[in-house]
Amino acid sequence: MKKRISIISTFIISMSIAMIFFVVVVLALRFNQYFNTNENKDLSSSIFSFSDFFSNIGNIELFAIFGTAFLMSILVIRYLASNIKTNINKFSQHFYNAAHNGEMIDEESLSFKEFATLAQSVNHMTRRANEDKKRLEFNENYLQAVLDAQKSMVIVQLNGKIETANLAFLNFMHVKNLQEFTNEKMCISDLFIEEEEFLSKDIDWVTYIIKHNLMNHKVKIIKNSKEFVFSVSAKLLKFEDANSKVVITFNNISQLEEHKKEIEIASQIDPLTEIANRMKFNITLEHQMGMAKRYNHSFCIILFDIDDFKLVNDTYGHQVGDNILVEMAQRIKISMRESDTFARWGGEEFVIILPQSITKEAVSIAEKLRALIADKPFEDGLNITCSFGVCEYKKSYKLEDLIECVDKKLYFAKSEGKNQVQF
Repeated sequence: MKKRISIISTFIISMSIAMIFFVVVVLALRFNQYFNTNENKDLSSSIFSFSDFFSNIGNIELFAIFGTAFLMSILVIRYLASNIKTNINKFSQHFYNAAHNGEMIDEESLSFKEFATLAQSVNHMTRRANEDKKRLEFNENYLQAVLDAQKSMVIVQLNGKIETANLAFLNFMHVKNLQEFTNEKMCISDLFIEEEEFLSKDIDWVTYIIKHNLMNHKVKIIKNSKEFVFSVSAKLLKFEDANSKVVITFNNISQLEEHKKEIEIASQIDPLTEIANRMKFNITLEHQMGMAKRYNHSFCIILFDIDDFKLVNDTYGHQVGDNILVEMAQRIKISMRESDTFARWGGEEFVIILPQSITKEAVSIAEKLRALIADKPFEDGLNITCSFGVCEYKKSYKLEDLIECVDKKLYFAKSEGKNQVQF
């Protein structure tokens, strides 16, 4: 290994050389004086008589001696400063490369021991930093491999921006890399569809999920004109003295939701008449009562059933009776407004919800429906009539009160001769 000398040692050696040079000059001048003035004296007795020398030497000679010594000192210092500056520049460049690129410092290129010692320390730290960097890269690659192995979409957010995304996410978004996605969208919530029961992009949805982690959260996304439903979960990862990251998982439950919706629809549809059943009616009625209380508006319900329907079944059979129920439902259904709810209450009874209506309007509609049924014969030329009860919602009513009210009106219509509307 190359031997290096320290800065102090270099300074001492350089100054020693200057002193030796100074002594040599002094001796040379003294020797010259000896030959000029003391040609017959013994050399050994005169050359070392420095007191005589300084007493006899002239001012010019003395100035020349000290001037020469001062000049040598300046040259030594400049030489030393130049070498130090050169080493500082080399070390600075090497240190920059080590800090930014992980490059090792070439100790052989440094002249002074002090800089070489610093280089050894920096190389030791750089070596450890490079090892840490390799371990970090391995961990990142390992984490990415784990994320890519997931079928669900997984993203990692930092300060609201996506930092990492797995392969399932990129494939779903039809992008090659995360940069391509972020160039098009600021956030994945830009794709959220605003619907009831789904997370909204207008709120801090990530924070909302974290705070309500025991709830089930869903989002709806439309991609390539197709709807997808995802269950969403979020996990907060906190680091000391660092910004927290959030791992967000999107699990595709589109098929499950579609199947659930089919079951839900089937559970709320009467299989014979294909209109809403009693369960759907009760759900809608509770919702309508809530809306009426909140916005202070009224609504009415109509309850009607087929007069003497048991006689029809007994005389013509249950198949004819079923056909009449189906045709009855179709006649009424095409006469309903889009906002109305028409349901089979049970057996031969039907019920209608008329939002934002009053008794007078509901009675008028009931009369039209009564005539629609009575004026046109059904299957096999059978003439069918219905009795109607109408009741308007009051704020004091509970659901049971409203049903009891309209049921009494229907009973009154039956007792008064049938084929009529009572309110």
